[in-house]
Amino acid sequence: MKITLKILLAVSILLAVSACKKTYEDGPAISLRSKMNRLTGKWRLVSMEGVERLTPTVEQYMELTKDEISDDIYRAHFTTFQHEFCWADTSGEDLFTAEGTWQFVEGVFGAACQIGEDLNKKEGLILIIQVDTDKIINQKWKIKKLTNKKLKIVNNVCLDYACYYMFSRAITFEKE
Repeated sequence: MKITLKILLAVSILLAVSACKKTYEDGPAISLRSKMNRLTGKWRLVSMEGVERLTPTVEQYMELTKDEISDDIYRAHFTTFQHEFCWADTSGEDLFTAEGTWQFVEGVFGAACQIGEDLNKKEGLILIIQVDTDKIINQKWKIKKLTNKKLKIVNNVCLDYACYYMFSRAITFEKE
């Protein structure tokens, strides 16, 4: 009886550790919180590598919710995000607030730049921002770091219809 209990305890510990293993390049090594629980919440933009922030003094946020609107697609809200449109009828950089969606993604990442990489389950993130009725930003990101307080994502995509998101950049957020 004691041996069976010890074996059951050992198997339980192994399953718990394997469920909490490191997924992202920059950690954490293990976490007791699910990826969904770490990712959802209100995130404040703290740095952008690869592009200058338009107005560094303006706080920029994204809020990722657990409010599911279809299979594994959840509501998001983006506050004073920056964007530069490249369409013929618009020009210049802009700050905007908009609704959108988010979802975890896996599969090929960055293939348009000939630097393709295959992301495992929940290593990628798709952010869709509805800028206005006929313009959306639809971008795939690789999650480099996801803790309960810090999120770092990179895009590595070079072919897109919006100038601002055409080139590789890393964006770091802190949870409010």
